[in-house]
This record gives sequence, C-alpha cells and structure tokens, in this order.
Amino acid sequence: MDLGLKDKVAIITGGSRGVGRGIARAFAAEGVKLVLTARRANLLDETADEIRKEYGVEVLTVPADMGVAEDIKGMVQQAIDKFGRVDILVNNAASFSYGSMFELTDADWLNHFNNKTFGYLRCMREVVPHMQKNHWGRIINIAGGASRQAGLGQGGGSAGATNAAIINISKSMSDVLAKDGITVNVVHPGAADSDREELRVAWMAETSGRPKEQIEAELARNVPPIGRKVVSSDTGALVTLLVSEQMEALTGQTIAIDGGGSRAIIY
Repeated sequence: MDLGLKDKVAIITGGSRGVGRGIARAFAAEGVKLVLTARRANLLDETADEIRKEYGVEVLTVPADMGVAEDIKGMVQQAIDKFGRVDILVNNAASFSYGSMFELTDADWLNHFNNKTFGYLRCMREVVPHMQKNHWGRIINIAGGASRQAGLGQGGGSAGATNAAIINISKSMSDVLAKDGITVNVVHPGAADSDREELRVAWMAETSGRPKEQIEAELARNVPPIGRKVVSSDTGALVTLLVSEQMEALTGQTIAIDGGGSRAIIY
C-alpha cells in the first residue's frame, strides 16, 4: 500500500528520543522530510544524523521549549523557511514531575499543563494556517493512558488531567478542521523504551524505597496480552498509518497501542 507520504513535511516535538524518535524513524522510512524539535540540541543532532545516514531524508533540527510560546512560533517559522510547508504535526513533548496529587505543588501542576496541554495547543494554532492553505493536514497528539483511568498512583494526578484535556481539545479541534481536510487524532503509546518510562521507574523506586532493578524486574513480568512490551517502533508504525493519505476518514479518535494491556473500555 502506498501511504502517500513521500516528501511530506512533518514536525515532531520531543523528537530526539523515545516515542518521538520511533515516530521519526518510521516517517523517514516513508520518505517524509522531518523537523525535529526538543530542548537538548546534542540529542536532536544525534538522532538527525542517524536518520539522515540510514534513510537519506532531509532533517531540520530546532532546539525549542514547548513551554515557551515564542520558541514554538520560531520553530514553525524555521520549518516554513526551510521546506515551504507543514503537512503533519506530531505533538509528543512533555515535561512533568512524578508525585501524588497532594505531593505535587502548584508549580508542578502548572509546569505540566504549560508544557504539555498548552504546548500542544500552541503548536496546533501555529501549524493549522499552513495546513489550511493546502487543504490537507494530519495532527497526532500523543497522550498517556493515564487519561483513561483515575488514581493510578504513578504521577497520575497531573498526568491524567493534562492528557484528558488533550483528548477533549483534540476532538473539538477535529470537528472544526474537518472541512479543511485536516484530521486530528490522539494516540496512547505503550512504549517501554521511552524517557517517561524511565522517570516512572525512578519515581516508583524512590517512593517505595526499593531498588530500581527490582521495580524494572516487576514491570518486565507485567506484560500485556500480546506477550511483550510495546516499544516506540510499534507506536511509530501506528502513527505513520494514521497520517497517511489513506486515513482521511479517521478523525477525532483516541487509539491505544498498548498490546491489549489497558482494562479501560472506551465507547
């Protein structure tokens, strides 16, 4: 199947590691031109060099903080200056602190909402006018599965709230943009090789007083029905399909790629 993605231009926030890197590699395999953004320039450059050598696609790296509106404006403008268009946006960047609802300070909550929920919204507002000019666009918002369940106890306070807000915003945005040929969908990743998973393990070890290795061993035994952990390349494959030419009728949806591990039922 031809996904119709060759020479499309995609912005991926949080594109240097983990889920973002997995999506970038999957896009590159289809000939997509990439704009990768994250806060750490050295990691961006490493990922970009790796992708250029392996897939031969153009990659622009733009160090930026999704909690700063001017950084986002500048990043999108650099993408337009380089490629003349933006066809795909994958919102993936996040910054937050682990802790229970009562442990998290106001600053922790505001930081999470500012970097993730508002960061996603700011990116969408910046790229949508460019997509509307071409009457075509794909927006994927990566949001954790904590949005489906309350009281996870794994930093779940702000994680659940911010991600649930993203789902609501995405559905509303999909209704508004459908007439412009732009789809908006949410993906819950089940990536065991993500930075967020590393942070979760560290937080669980610290709060329980148990060694990190013990936590990792317990999580390794807790595999989903498919019999293995879901990794970033799995998420990359799904997102690549969702942004393809073939998926013009799929919008306003939230899809989990978790190996069947979630117990939540969504109607």
